[in-house]
Amino acid sequence: MKNLLLLAAGFLASSTYAQCTIAGNDNIKPNETTSLTVDAKAQCDECYSWKSSDLNIKIDGKTKTNKIDVSSSQIGKSTISVSVFTNQGLQQCEKIINVAVPALVAATPAVKESKQNIIENSCGIPVDDFKDVKVSESIISFFPNGNPTSYTYKWSVSYANGEVQESSEKIPQFFYSDVNYITLVKLKITKNNPICSVTISKKFDENFWKAKKYSNLQQKVYSPISYSEYVKPAEEANSSK
Repeated sequence: MKNLLLLAAGFLASSTYAQCTIAGNDNIKPNETTSLTVDAKAQCDECYSWKSSDLNIKIDGKTKTNKIDVSSSQIGKSTISVSVFTNQGLQQCEKIINVAVPALVAATPAVKESKQNIIENSCGIPVDDFKDVKVSESIISFFPNGNPTSYTYKWSVSYANGEVQESSEKIPQFFYSDVNYITLVKLKITKNNPICSVTISKKFDENFWKAKKYSNLQQKVYSPISYSEYVKPAEEANSSK
């Protein structure tokens, strides 16, 4: 009888030590902040205890609530764990956070196929891409890679803070900075006879602008002569006739 009571007590003790789940992003970029929450309900609002396995992951703010913000300035993997004191007993769970720099997207076959689709569905509009050119430390200009003159252009630029700016110029200029960087650029080109249009879009992250600022980003001021460097060879040949 004594052995049965011991077994029953052991079973009850192990059943109270249950597992929980941490929800949130597993992968973050350096200096990026992400939120983590635990699904277990504690006895009180501050009956939680969050911990990091090392100094790589920093917990911002309180560590005794069901939600925390974490960030890291170093690349690597760390473990975030939480202990929750519930009415049923102690629950514990953990989550591995990977801090890494996103790989730069190269011209993959999928990207080439997308450009081919633009060409095939462009109703004769000889533009399938656009380029970026630095005008100053805070101004960027975008150039279509063709030089048709009888079409209308609509540029739409989205920023990190959610702001959207538009321009109907063929070669527009937009503000940009390391803090409020450009995340998306869309170019809609419309042909009036017959009426049809093609839209080209590109996504960017903050590392793209930082890398280009100190390496390949060219600094020029637009002029009809310099623009010839950005058009296709066929268009350049036609414009010189």
